[in-house]
Amino acid sequence: MASLFDKINLTSILIALSILTFFAIFQVIDHVEYNLAFGSFHENPIIPITSESEFLTYDDIITGFSMKYPPDWERSQHIDKSVTFLAPRESNSDTNPAGVGIMVKDIGSNTTLTSFTNAQLNTLKDLYPDIQMLQSIETIFLGHPAHMITFTATDNTQNLRKAMQIWFKEDSKAYLILYKSDNERFSKYLPTVDKMLNSFYTYKQE
Repeated sequence: MASLFDKINLTSILIALSILTFFAIFQVIDHVEYNLAFGSFHENPIIPITSESEFLTYDDIITGFSMKYPPDWERSQHIDKSVTFLAPRESNSDTNPAGVGIMVKDIGSNTTLTSFTNAQLNTLKDLYPDIQMLQSIETIFLGHPAHMITFTATDNTQNLRKAMQIWFKEDSKAYLILYKSDNERFSKYLPTVDKMLNSFYTYKQE
């Protein structure tokens, strides 16, 4: 399968992200836009890390996408139809160090990626006054025009966090994928997230 961002390789992403050095207590929240932007994930005990070759497959028959994830990552589905995957806690830590969230929004078929991008960026700015945008670029994901951003912001636990978010449009749906971690572990978990998103695909529903 093609690289996560096709022509954008992982090395270049890591270099871009390394210019600056989000995720203390992960809890479920009900505000949809907060979830899409920089929302917290809840925490739960996780089993030890296992082999990547044993990745599990998550199929979302409601919103129509599939993705593989490590079996030691906890999966949670929420009332707003979003799904989160949480990395296992590390030793001497009572919080999950990283997570991936995915949400699918129904939008008008005439909504352009540009207009959706502008709305999403405005949402981020409204939610996080101290947001610092590290990167905001147009790219290709799953063969679709997409937009990717990386940023830091203070979350609802009053801790500065780092996140990467990508969104793209397919027919009348917008797919939003968020990876976030604490500052020190962002690069550490990025290769695993890259493998997860390389397995992401959408399928037509009957």
